[in-house]
Amino acid sequence: MHLCKTVDRLNEPDVEDWWNRVRYRGYAPVYDWLAWPMERGRRRTIEWLAPTPKERILLVGCGTGADLPYLPRAAPVTMIDAVPAMVRRASARAVQLGRSADVHVGDARALPFGADTYDLVLLHLFLSVVSDPVAVLHETARVLAADGRVSIYDKFVPEGEAPSRIRRALNPVARVLVSDFTRRLEPLLAEAHFEKVAHRRAGLWGLYTATIARPAGDTG
Repeated sequence: MHLCKTVDRLNEPDVEDWWNRVRYRGYAPVYDWLAWPMERGRRRTIEWLAPTPKERILLVGCGTGADLPYLPRAAPVTMIDAVPAMVRRASARAVQLGRSADVHVGDARALPFGADTYDLVLLHLFLSVVSDPVAVLHETARVLAADGRVSIYDKFVPEGEAPSRIRRALNPVARVLVSDFTRRLEPLLAEAHFEKVAHRRAGLWGLYTATIARPAGDTG
């Protein structure tokens, strides 16, 4: 039995949010093809995270649901994205894989879920796109269980380094077409009171990294 619920819950948009929805609505039919070079890193990231079938998993900015094939089939999974076209494809992927999923259209800065609801939150290829990543991390902390973890797979400027000339040169166009190439992860985690548990290179010659983090103070 497939459970694919869609809840329309979007806040009033600003220009950047509006543009994100417009461009990713356009990318939806070809997103899996465009994101194919990052797929190996996505798979590695989830393998390192090692989710268990008993853990409750939330995919924020789920896109087409590309994480689903690598998650335990028995694990309860919820997916949310601001773009209805992406949500429809994520829902279809769940059906194709023969697994249940609770799928929502919604705003990652105001998640429509209660506190302490999830054991794992996946923020894959998302924090470099969303207009307010700190707000997303605050909401992530709110919905995480006391010993919960967050998985972050993305392309951030390496810690302690300045953005390279190539990143700076590409960023004006990248921010319009794809995402921010000059964003740093560590300041975002610090501002939202997260701490790293693990961090490693994941794909494309180290451009993409995998990070596991917890709200600061958690010791589980």
